Amino acid sequence: MSNNGEELELGHVAHPEVAYDRTDLSARGIFMFLIGLSISIIIILLISVGLLRYFTANRLVSVPRTAAIVTPTRLTQGEPTQRFPAPQLQPDPVADLNKFRAAVEQQLNSYGWTDQKAGIVHIPIERAIDLMSQQGLPTRQPPALPPRATFGSGDSSTPLGAGAGTEPKSNQ
Repeated sequence: MSNNGEELELGHVAHPEVAYDRTDLSARGIFMFLIGLSISIIIILLISVGLLRYFTANRLVSVPRTAAIVTPTRLTQGEPTQRFPAPQLQPDPVADLNKFRAAVEQQLNSYGWTDQKAGIVHIPIERAIDLMSQQGLPTRQPPALPPRATFGSGDSSTPLGAGAGTEPKSNQ
């Protein structure tokens, strides 16, 4: 009820100066953007599929080498290390690693000369561990240091009156 006794319907009450901003995004603008985005995604997808098919169909075919470095006479004659130009690739790295491991295991588990002229030998690692457990690790004696002067002992190397807890000399 109003002050003069009349009833107002609440559904039709509107203030003439209050409204929303109509310059904001409209539903139509958002819908058009989504349609454009969908069309762009489909076009990009079709281009990507076309490029993928093009590049997978046209694979490169290897061409035999005709360089002067690789010739049949050069490959079959001479020192094996001189046959191929650097860098030389490892044809079978697993076999090479197995050979290396076998050589290391053989050296770790056998007796032999390391430097015969100097009289240096290598022994099996198990024997070396046994010897170390019996003899212990070699130790060095610490170097002999001169005795340290203690406070008030009179053995200091500082001349009397040059610091060492005394009054400074005055220059007069």
